[in-house]
Amino acid sequence: MLFRRTRKEHHGLQGMTFGMMDAIINVVGIIIGLSVMGNKLAVFVAILVAGIANSFGNAAGFHVSEETEGIHTRKEVWLSTVMTFVGTFVVTMILLLPLLFFNLAGAVITSVSIGIAMLLLLGLIVSRCSRFNKKRTVKLMLEYLAMGIIVIIVAYYLGIFASGLVI
Repeated sequence: MLFRRTRKEHHGLQGMTFGMMDAIINVVGIIIGLSVMGNKLAVFVAILVAGIANSFGNAAGFHVSEETEGIHTRKEVWLSTVMTFVGTFVVTMILLLPLLFFNLAGAVITSVSIGIAMLLLLGLIVSRCSRFNKKRTVKLMLEYLAMGIIVIIVAYYLGIFASGLVI
């Protein structure tokens, strides 16, 4: 068989973890990249608008992907669709909250710290569901952390570059 069916007990989890990872990377990138402008409202609005659009976009994309595989029931497809939306939306809102309670610098530090913790936790969750051994679990967690750090570095320098442009 060309495609492997996912374990029934984990169905929907793929969509949830996909949405969570995407939201962490997306929000951390936006908050780091836009924070160099020093405008808390712009950062808040960008994350809110992009996060909601991203939640719908991820759900729609995952829906199409599951349908394209041709191995999932309608119920499985819709479960994955909803879980993808929920994973993306909830993580986006969690990472957005510090902007309501702290100044921009404090919110950036808090959101990025929470995002890094979420990446490590997500690595642990995925490794447990995949029944990885401890060594593979640590490797996966470090892999997810590395992805986050790369996004932070790229977004920061891109933000500096873009803020220097005259439009």
